[in-house]
Amino acid sequence: MNREKLVAMLTQLKDISEFTVDLAYSSLLCGSEEIADYVIGMEEKMDRLHTEFETAVLEIRDALPAKGLLGLIRLSLAAEELVDAAKMMAEIVKLGARTHPVIRMAFEKAEETIVLGRVSEVSPLAGKSLGELGLEDDIGMRVIAVERCETWTYNPPDAFILAVGDTIIARGYSEGREKLLKLVEPEYTYEQ
Repeated sequence: MNREKLVAMLTQLKDISEFTVDLAYSSLLCGSEEIADYVIGMEEKMDRLHTEFETAVLEIRDALPAKGLLGLIRLSLAAEELVDAAKMMAEIVKLGARTHPVIRMAFEKAEETIVLGRVSEVSPLAGKSLGELGLEDDIGMRVIAVERCETWTYNPPDAFILAVGDTIIARGYSEGREKLLKLVEPEYTYEQ
């Protein structure tokens, strides 16, 4: 196992933890069991990745100082614990609990939002790269993850081409939410 592989694994753990916490808050705010299901699935994936990372760190124990190895393991553990907390929020949603008005007010005052949508057959996004679409510049929304055929791509590059059926998750300014949803599924009417 080389250091570049460890860096890639730790980066993936960090990205998953950020993404999953964002999703958990979104599921709580929207009362979305669908998003909560994604969070719970991500927690299971994170457990596997965390174990793989710890094993990889132990495999190179002779190449790095012990304090450095301990630091790597603690960083990965912190990311894994964040995802565990996100799963707890998702489980609240799955139990059918309603969002408390104070939580809703806090989210409404937040400038950022999370959007989940599936690219429809009539979407102008289908067949275009994220860079070509320029969603972040045009409507203030950045695609942070795409699920295709049960495989997630986190922080997809500008060259990533969206396809019909892709589930996208985007983060950005609240003002861009409805615009993005209308691009993802032009035929669907969203409630304000």
